Amino acid sequence: MLKTLVYLSTGLAFLSAAIAFKIGGKGENAPTVQSSSGGYCYIRSIPFSDYGTDGKTEVFRVRAAGDELLDQYPLYMRGQLYLGWNPLAGKWCIVQVEPERITSENDMMKVGKVSRLVFYMGGKELASYGADDLSQMGLRQQVSTLVYHIPGQFLVRGIQQVPLTDQYTFVVERTAEAGTEIISLSITTGKVLSRESRPRMTKETPNQAMQRTAGRSAFQFCDDFHIQLAATRALRQRSLILCLVRS
Repeated sequence: MLKTLVYLSTGLAFLSAAIAFKIGGKGENAPTVQSSSGGYCYIRSIPFSDYGTDGKTEVFRVRAAGDELLDQYPLYMRGQLYLGWNPLAGKWCIVQVEPERITSENDMMKVGKVSRLVFYMGGKELASYGADDLSQMGLRQQVSTLVYHIPGQFLVRGIQQVPLTDQYTFVVERTAEAGTEIISLSITTGKVLSRESRPRMTKETPNQAMQRTAGRSAFQFCDDFHIQLAATRALRQRSLILCLVRS
């Protein structure tokens, strides 16, 4: 209990310091480097000011003799950046998950909120979803796990390849009434391609296991008994044959 309180106090102290830093006019924007899956390419986004999108974003491929510039954008991209290759268009795509800005202690309810979901390709913006658009899709608060199944929460799965195709999608999973829903968006257009419901997985309790076993009919138990008896007889006959052959 004491250790938990220490961790909580430390976390609140760091959070308060971060908020004070932002209120002072600094720290809202910060240079970032985020790599693709495998680390072969990365996105480097540099702001020119503490607020706004004034800056530049560049995509590089790691090379032994010096990193190679693959693409660039004349703006700063704040938040999580996901990089994916579009083999059909021969271009790199970026998906930006931009969080709500927290500028004061009164903005704590914005933690986990996403202000924009933006799709880029070839140095241009393709499509974007605002906070209202995301709310209508059931995406209200980003979390790191969906174990609590709170309505409106969602988890970013990242960019994934559609099996047996050259198509890549940006995948998010959100809580739903009967489980979760997988939403796949095209990284080349930003449009929703599919929405797949998944039932909630629950563990079987000991009482449920006993009820399930007790619910089996007597004929099913007889079938199991005869199957086991036949298997035992076959094993005995095989052992007898082996003994006769060796003798």
